[in-house]
Amino acid sequence: MSKTMTWWRRLLWEGWTHRLAVLLCGIFLLQFTIWFSKEEGMWLPETVVIVQLALLATALFEHLPRLHWLVRGGLELIAIVAINVWVLEHYNVIDSMDLQSFFSSQLFLNLYELTPYLWFGLGAWVTYLTVIWFAEAKWRIYLLLIVSVLALCVRDSFSSIYLWPQVAIVVGCGLFLLILSHFSRLRRKDPEAWSRLADYPASIAVPVISLISMTVAVGALMPETGPLLTDPYTAWRQFRGEPVNFTTGKGVQVSAAIDGYDSSSGYSRSDTMLGGGFQFDYTPVMTIDTTHRGYWRGETRSLYTGRGWDESDSERRGAWSAVRPDAAVVPDPRQAAGKVKTVEVVQTVTLLTDQRYPVLFGAYAMEKIADINGAKSGFEPLQWNAPQSELRYSERQPYPKMYTVVSQMPVIDEEALRKLPAESPRPDMADFLQIPDNLPERVRKLAADITKDTVNAYDKAKKLEQYLQTAYPYTNKPDLSKGRSRDFVDRFLFEIKEGYCDYYSSAMVVMARTLGLPARWVKGYASGTSAYDEEMLGLTMDEGLLDPDVGGLYTVRNSDAHSWVEVYFAGYGWIPFEPTAGFVLPRAVPEEELAVDTSAIPATAPDLTETDSGWITGKHIGWSAAVLVVIAVLAFLARRFQLIDLIMEWARRRRALLLKQKIIFECERLLRIFRRYGYVREEHETLREAVRRWTKQSNWMAAELDTVLFQFEKAKYSKTDVTEEDWKQTAQSVEKLRSQM
Repeated sequence: MSKTMTWWRRLLWEGWTHRLAVLLCGIFLLQFTIWFSKEEGMWLPETVVIVQLALLATALFEHLPRLHWLVRGGLELIAIVAINVWVLEHYNVIDSMDLQSFFSSQLFLNLYELTPYLWFGLGAWVTYLTVIWFAEAKWRIYLLLIVSVLALCVRDSFSSIYLWPQVAIVVGCGLFLLILSHFSRLRRKDPEAWSRLADYPASIAVPVISLISMTVAVGALMPETGPLLTDPYTAWRQFRGEPVNFTTGKGVQVSAAIDGYDSSSGYSRSDTMLGGGFQFDYTPVMTIDTTHRGYWRGETRSLYTGRGWDESDSERRGAWSAVRPDAAVVPDPRQAAGKVKTVEVVQTVTLLTDQRYPVLFGAYAMEKIADINGAKSGFEPLQWNAPQSELRYSERQPYPKMYTVVSQMPVIDEEALRKLPAESPRPDMADFLQIPDNLPERVRKLAADITKDTVNAYDKAKKLEQYLQTAYPYTNKPDLSKGRSRDFVDRFLFEIKEGYCDYYSSAMVVMARTLGLPARWVKGYASGTSAYDEEMLGLTMDEGLLDPDVGGLYTVRNSDAHSWVEVYFAGYGWIPFEPTAGFVLPRAVPEEELAVDTSAIPATAPDLTETDSGWITGKHIGWSAAVLVVIAVLAFLARRFQLIDLIMEWARRRRALLLKQKIIFECERLLRIFRRYGYVREEHETLREAVRRWTKQSNWMAAELDTVLFQFEKAKYSKTDVTEEDWKQTAQSVEKLRSQM
C-alpha cells in the first residue's frame, strides 16, 4: 500500500515547480491570443483556435518531463500538424486529408495546403518553449512582465478593446513565476530545506495562493473611480489642438481617429471594417430647422466586401457637377420623373461643433442649395454626385456653419409599388446587386425563406425589413465572442444575433441583393430630438393628437448617427427602408387641400348707401374711443397694483409647475420602460424602495437611477422650483437607461 502511495505521490509531485511554471506560461500566452482575437480583422477565427490548441498540446506534453526532449518535441510537432488539419477541415478551409497521405509523396503538398495557418501554430509552439526558458531567471521574468503589461495597457488605453482582465491575469502569472523562481534558487542553495519543502509542498503553496487570490479578489471588488490624471497621449493631442471628443468607457480619453475605429457614437469616416461596440455620445452636433421630419442623409456605399462597405469603381469615378445657388442639381438619371409624388422639405442646418464632414446633410432627395452661411456665395467647394445623391464638400475648405437645403421627399405609394411587374436586372444596377463570392449559402437561404410567401418586389423588401426589426434585439455592445464566421452579415444573422444599425442595414442590403433587388447602404443621421416632443406634452401618437413627422427645430447628436437602406424600384427610383429595431422611418404625406365652407358667406353683399356708410364710420369711432379709455384705465391699474409683476410671477410659477410635471412624466416613462424588461415596481413600494431593489439587482444603473430619483422627489415633494437643466438631466438619464437596457 505504501509503495502504491509513493508511486502516485511521485507521479503527482515530481517536478511540480516545472509543471506549474509550464502551466503559468501557458495561461500567460493565452491572454495574448485573447487580445488578438478582439482585434477586428487581425486574426481569423480559425487562426485563434489553432494557436490556442497548439498552446494546449504543448502544455500537455511538457507535463511529461521523463520523456526525452527530442521525443517530446516530435510528439508536439505531430500534434500541431494534426490540430491544423482538424481545425481547417472543420472551418471548410481545406478538403479532407487522409492520414496515409502524410506518409507518401503528398506530404509536402499537404503541408503547403496548411499554410499560412501552420506557421501560426508552429510560432505559438516555439514562443511557448521560449517563454518557459525565459522564465527561469528572475530578472527575465521582471522584463517579460513589464513589457507585457505596458503593451496591454497601451493598447487598452488607446483603443475600444477592453484588456484589463488580461492585464490582471498577466500580473498574477508573473507574481507566481517570481515565487517559483525563488523556490528554484532555494533548491540550488539549500537542498536540505528544499527537500523538506518538496515533501510537503502544500505547506507553502496554500498560504501563497490564498494571499495572491485574496489580493486579486479585493482589487476586483473595489468600486470603480474616475481617472485622476489625463493619459499622456490624450494630453499630447490636446496640447496640439487635435480633437479628443469621446471616451472609451474605461476612464481614459482617446482620440476619435485612432485606427479609423470609433468607440463612441458619431458619424463614421470609414466603413470598410464594421462591427464591435460603442458608447453613446450625446454631444449635440447640429440643429435642423425643417418643415418636415427626415433622416439626414450623408453618403451611400454599394461595394460589400464581407467585412464592411467601400466605394465601387463607378462610385470613385462618379460624375461630379458644380452646384449653384438656388439652381436645381442634376437629377439622378435612374430616378423616374413624373411618377413619384413628392413633398418639398426646406431644412436650415446649423453646426454646433467645429467638426468637418465630407458631405452636406439633408433629407432625400436633395433638389437645391439655397445658401451657405446665409449667403449666395461660397459654393465652390461643393460638388454634386447625381447617381449617389451626395453633396460632397471639400475638406480642404472650412466647413460651413450654416446652410439651407431644399429637398423633394418621395411619397411612398405602396399599392403602386406592389403592382410593378417583375423586370430583369438592368446593366446599370450591377453595383447594387454585387455579392461576395464567398458569401455563406445560409444567408441566401434565410432571405428566400423569409420572402417565400411574397409575389412582388416591394413585399419582399418589406418582409426583410420586418423580420430584422422583430427577430434581433438592438444593443450598442453586441457579444462579439459568439462570432466565428468571416462574413459580417453571416456573423450577425446566425451567431451574434444582436447589434445596432450597421448590423441591421448591412444584413438587409445583402439579403435583398440575393433576391435580385438592387439595394444600397446609406449612412447619415436619424431625425434627432424635436422641441415639439410628444412626450414633453404628455401626449401620445396613439391618441392622434400629434403628427410624428411634424416639422420644427431638431437637435441632432452624435448618438443619432445612423445607417439605413434604399431599394431601387423601376419607375419610382430609390425607396428608403428602416430595418433597425426601435427606429421609425420618416413618412412623407402630401398636404391635403383645405375644404372651404362657403355656406356662411352671403351670396350678395348688402348695398350700402352713403348714409349707412357714414353711420358705420361714426359707430367705429365711438368704439375706438371706448377701447382707448379702457386700455388707459387698465394700464393705470396695472401700474398701481403691480399687475405686470404679478403676471410675470404667475407665469414663472406656471413654468416651474410644467417643468415638475415633465420630470414626473419622465419618471413614469422610465417605469413603463423598466416594466417591459422585468423591472416592476410593486404596489406597496415607493419609487425610492423600487430603485434600491433594482440597484441591488443591476449595479451598473445605480448612478442614473439615483439622478432620476433625486429629481423626481424634488419635483414631487419639494417646494423648491425645478429648472430647465433639471428636466434635461432627468430626460438624458432616462434615455441613457433606455438605450442600455
